Amino acid sequence: MQIGVLTLVQFVGMMSGTIIATALPAITAEIHGTTLHYTWMFVTTALASAVTTPLWGRLGDIFDAKTVLQWSLGFYTAGALLCGLAPSADLLIAARVVQGIGIGGHIALTQSLAARLVVPRLRAQVNGVMAVSQIVATISGPLVGALLVGVPLVGWRLCFLLGVPVAVIASIVVQIVLPRATAPAEGRVDYLGAVLLVIGLTGLLGWISFVGDELPLLSAASVLWVSTSVLVLAVAAWWEWRAIDAIVPLRALAGRVPALAAVASLCVGVSMFGGTIFVTQYLQLGRGLDALTAGVLLMPMAVATFISALLIGRLSTRTGRIRRYLLVGVTLVVLGNAALIVLTATTPLWWVIAASSLIGAGLGMTVTNLVLLAQNATRMRDTGAVSGTIIFCRTLGSTVGLAVFGAIVASFVPAVDEVAAAALGSLYASASSSVFLVATAISLVGLVAVILLPSVTLRSTADLPESVPAVAA
Repeated sequence: MQIGVLTLVQFVGMMSGTIIATALPAITAEIHGTTLHYTWMFVTTALASAVTTPLWGRLGDIFDAKTVLQWSLGFYTAGALLCGLAPSADLLIAARVVQGIGIGGHIALTQSLAARLVVPRLRAQVNGVMAVSQIVATISGPLVGALLVGVPLVGWRLCFLLGVPVAVIASIVVQIVLPRATAPAEGRVDYLGAVLLVIGLTGLLGWISFVGDELPLLSAASVLWVSTSVLVLAVAAWWEWRAIDAIVPLRALAGRVPALAAVASLCVGVSMFGGTIFVTQYLQLGRGLDALTAGVLLMPMAVATFISALLIGRLSTRTGRIRRYLLVGVTLVVLGNAALIVLTATTPLWWVIAASSLIGAGLGMTVTNLVLLAQNATRMRDTGAVSGTIIFCRTLGSTVGLAVFGAIVASFVPAVDEVAAAALGSLYASASSSVFLVATAISLVGLVAVILLPSVTLRSTADLPESVPAVAA
């Protein structure tokens, strides 16, 4: 029951990231949004989630994690309500930031609470269920959004408003079902690290989104923008290495296992949005399919995720081994992305379905198991921060991937009004091919990181023995 509650919270948060994928044309048409608004309705939520995930994780370590999870549900509820009532594109984007802050808490704290409830050996099976929740929510979001857009009177606003009662119910159930989860050690919140991280990442991701036609790559403004962002991130890294209660515990990530898990999570995260949003975009704009059909064609990807996550969860619990399954999973992600490089305006739909299903199966094997691997090498007192950091890397990968892929598509496809309908499909197919070429290259880096992982046995104890260094695994 306790894990079921955490799974529900996670499902609501993850679906909110992609539920508007098929609804965006209707949203931008009604509230007069531009192409820039179109992109930033995704980017702002992903960015807010990415930069707050480590903060929520550290707050869960210091305070009662159960109460902190309810705080995040409050942020999500307020954001969803504001999104549903937003009268303009600018206000909708601002509300999506609030919603993204709440989602960051969902992602970090559900993993942290699961780590406190279940020892790593048994957590492999639990993580299989939670992986299903995360990825199926991400993949099925476009289909749910397509169904809700057609609801009379409410339409696309229901994509946001539907989450309000669900989040309220989840908060009540959390209060009733979950035990008080007071952190095992006292500490402080690293507010300076959080501010530096937010400023640096927001600046860098904003630059990725604007560079191009609106901001020439080699212009003085562009160079100043990116160099300032990188400098702030460098200062943040220096501070986080020195800080005792760092929001991103770089010393904990100095171990071989957590460091490689962070790299692999960053690379795998790129494919989470690539396999949903940009396949959906290809099907709708490159092939001319309606929103509902595009959503339905992604369901085999969700089924593949469901089966692989549950199967690998059971096998990991039985054997205590996880590296072999991570190798298979990341390899499938690479193969799925590589198969989509050949996309054209006439590629058989079965090929698109098969390739996206490979990505889904690979994600099911890897997404939460990389978090589990890092938790297994971490002391209980740092579980929330390390979990949040690994998840932060994955979310950051998704966010950067979204911004980079959006820029690639924009470079191929000018304003739709300027393109003949007959040429639009070919342009989007070419853009999609380039998107998945980049995704394949990044996935290969993730595969190298997993290959370099040592063979680790999941422990059957709640914490590391005092005689074992926390980063030795």
